Amino acid sequence: MSSPMFDELEAALEELRSQQKRIREAQQEAEQETTSFRTKDRMISAVVDHKLRLTELKLSGSRYRSLAPAELASRIVEAVQAAQDEAAKKSMDVFTKLAPTASGPQFGEVLNTEFDLDRMFEEAVRLAQTPLFPEDVKQSEKNEEAESDGK
Repeated sequence: MSSPMFDELEAALEELRSQQKRIREAQQEAEQETTSFRTKDRMISAVVDHKLRLTELKLSGSRYRSLAPAELASRIVEAVQAAQDEAAKKSMDVFTKLAPTASGPQFGEVLNTEFDLDRMFEEAVRLAQTPLFPEDVKQSEKNEEAESDGK
């Protein structure tokens, strides 16, 4: 026989696991994305991956040869930054559809850092299983002592 509190905890843990699955699927979707950007004059194209790293850079035609080195470098930087901005927006869109409205802006922090999704959820489960009241902690300690004495 289970108590209403236990049933609520089980439902909350099931919802947590369901959210974990949706987030993992979104993360996999985002990791498969690459983003391309081509300048208006089609002279420079840049491709970045889901972590905003440059994976490809192409110079088309021969007009770039007539540019001053500083101007060519500046145009390359602009193309790469435009590709990175677009990729960041794509990633943000994938994750914000999962988040409550108030949490949306916080995803930028997640996307720009390495994070351990499993560790985050395991910590949430651990906290959910932690007794809420001091009496529960005392009873839990007594139960553990009784179990260790019985072994």
